[in-house]
Amino acid sequence: MGHVLPFESVVSEPIPVHGYGSVAATFDSVADPETNFTLFSVAGESGEGSGILLRVRPNEDVAAALEDICAMHGIENARIHGIGSINEPVFEDGRRVACPATEIAIENGVLARKTKGLCATLDAAVVDTDGVIHHGRLVRGDNPVGVTFELVIVGKQGER
Repeated sequence: MGHVLPFESVVSEPIPVHGYGSVAATFDSVADPETNFTLFSVAGESGEGSGILLRVRPNEDVAAALEDICAMHGIENARIHGIGSINEPVFEDGRRVACPATEIAIENGVLARKTKGLCATLDAAVVDTDGVIHHGRLVRGDNPVGVTFELVIVGKQGER
């Protein structure tokens, strides 16, 4: 889990892969003075369409950041895909992964308009430094990014 190093990784058998792309924007590796790591950052111009590439910076809550950016761009229904790190992730059922250096993959992410506004629901797999994998729904408002979190927001057809 986490960020795959393409030149050091070997795929052991063929697997189907599905993805989303953009003709106008990409994630580019750049030196980040805040974290002192080389991180993915969004590069390129905004284009037409109903998707967003988003990098969430340290100490920002993942759900709040994506809800805010979607509200700014008029996206009310979307699928959310992403990987990153969270400081001591908290799940809706009360479990907390007591590890400041986790890697997270969103397994099922949805953004929808609710009566109280936009709501991100993020079901994730979290791996801690001991290699233990935890699964659950992340609590909105209590999951600050560790180093970085990259998200691909895919608006549903017919909606911006």
